[in-house]
Amino acid sequence: MKKGLLVLMFCLAPLGAGAQQQEPNWASVETVEVQAPPGPALWHIARGNSEVWVLGTVGAMPSDLNWNRNALADLITGARAILMPPRPSIGILEGAWFLITNGSKLSLPHGQTLEGNLPEALRKHFIATRTAIGRDEGRYRTDTPLRAAWRLQYDFQDKTKLYNYEPRHSIETLASQKHVPIAPIAKYEILDAVKDVLKLNPAQQQACLAEEVEDIDRLSAHASAAAKAWAVGDLKTVKDNYAESRLNDCVVAAVNSIANINERNVADSVAAIDAALNQPGKTVMVIGIGPLLRKNGVLERLAAKNVVIEGPADQ
Repeated sequence: MKKGLLVLMFCLAPLGAGAQQQEPNWASVETVEVQAPPGPALWHIARGNSEVWVLGTVGAMPSDLNWNRNALADLITGARAILMPPRPSIGILEGAWFLITNGSKLSLPHGQTLEGNLPEALRKHFIATRTAIGRDEGRYRTDTPLRAAWRLQYDFQDKTKLYNYEPRHSIETLASQKHVPIAPIAKYEILDAVKDVLKLNPAQQQACLAEEVEDIDRLSAHASAAAKAWAVGDLKTVKDNYAESRLNDCVVAAVNSIANINERNVADSVAAIDAALNQPGKTVMVIGIGPLLRKNGVLERLAAKNVVIEGPADQ
């Protein structure tokens, strides 16, 4: 039942990389190229005696990925704060009570089965996907399409060891060791939105399940390449292999109460950087590559303010 709470994070932490034809519409931002030791790409923004270092992330990465954490440790040393992506504000007790009172909405009516209700093309694609990750029909038999999508996402991660733990885990560990405050740039009230998600009709839910199996196809083919490129700051290869979650976009598009949450994420990130540049010292900010680099994304909006951005070349 707890896996149903994956919806709380669907629009705040894009899950992975995908095929080139599904990539965001990338912005063209003039940056001053800087040389750095091999490691994840960083962008540097300064104003007076204030500076912000921005680390872009690519979502799901292999659990055994080897990357240069020393560069991250050096970056965090002496920072006044670390700013993380937005998070939902729902508490553990509130979330648990929500599941207790709404858990039945994650299961089909008695006598119905997930695969028996799916359109033929989606049924075949879903069966092929869950078979590839070693799951049988019984695993999802009584799930609504949305619950099946979240469960399939979890099962895929468990099978492939493509997780979203890094670089967040390393950043949190280093921040604790170096006594640097760390916090999300915002907390979003989304419990009402979660309730609205559970009201989506079967056709809407099936559409989102279809997007999830497409996400898994792209992750299977491209997530490792994107992560390996991220680890060495190869921005061109990251862009060639990265795409934001279609499941997330499907849910956001279907629920009016969160329709503007991707825009809010970008706007809040720009505001957080601007606020950090008004305080002396070094700030580190972590943000997904999509919101950071897409058209009308964070860097493009900062560039429109005539902010000088130092960053990696993408060729």
